[in-house]
Amino acid sequence: MTPGHGDPPLIRHNMNVSSPLSQPLAVREIRSDGLATRKQLLQSAGEVFAERGYSDTTSKEICERANATVGSVNYHFGSKAGLYHAILAEVTQYLLRMDMLEAIAASQRPAKEKLEKILDLVLVAQASQDWQIRLFFRELTSPSPEFINYLRLDTSPKTGIIKQILSEIVGAPADSAMVDHCLLSIFSLCSFPFMADPRVLGHCVSPTSCEVAPLHQHIKRFILAGLDAFAVR
Repeated sequence: MTPGHGDPPLIRHNMNVSSPLSQPLAVREIRSDGLATRKQLLQSAGEVFAERGYSDTTSKEICERANATVGSVNYHFGSKAGLYHAILAEVTQYLLRMDMLEAIAASQRPAKEKLEKILDLVLVAQASQDWQIRLFFRELTSPSPEFINYLRLDTSPKTGIIKQILSEIVGAPADSAMVDHCLLSIFSLCSFPFMADPRVLGHCVSPTSCEVAPLHQHIKRFILAGLDAFAVR
C-alpha cells in the first residue's frame, strides 16, 4: 500500500512535517544564528538608543556595533522603526510586566501589600541602570513620537490597574484627581533618585543616603504614609 494514499488527513499531515531534529544541521545552525543575530541587534540597538536617542541613531551604526551585516535591521525587524518598537516592548517588560501586575492585582492580598509588591518590582528595575532603564529615562525627558504611540498601547492598561489599587487604599474613585495626584507623586518618588546624575545628588545628600536597599525601604514607607494621610476617613 502506498504510504499516505489511504491515510486520514491528520496522519498524512504529520508524515509531511519535518521536526527540527530531522532537518539538516546546516539549516538548524542558520536558524540558530538568525536568532542570535536578532538578540544581538536588540542588545546593541538598546545601548545605542539609550546613549543617543532614536533620531540620532542609524541602522548602519546598530549593525556595526552588533557585528551584523548591513541590512540586518531591515531583515529582522523590517525597519529602524520596527526595531525600536521591539526595543520599547523590551523596555516596558523590563520595568513592569503586565502578567506580573495582573497576578498581583488578582491576588487576595490587601491593597497596600499589592502596592508594595509593585513598588518592589519597579524600584529594583529602575535602580539597575541597565540600558532598558536608561532609555526609559531618556524617553521620559525627551520623548520620541514612537514612544508616545507605544505608551497608548502599553501604559494605559497598567496605569488602570495601579489606579484601582490606589483607589482601594485612599477610598477615592480610580478616575478622581486625588488618585491621579497620588500616582504622580509615586512616580516621581520612584524615578527621580535614579534619573538624577549622582554628581547632582551628591551636592544635596551624602552618598550613603543613596544606597539602594535602605532607599527602597524609605521610599515605600514614605509612599504608604502619604497615602494614609490622604485616605478618605
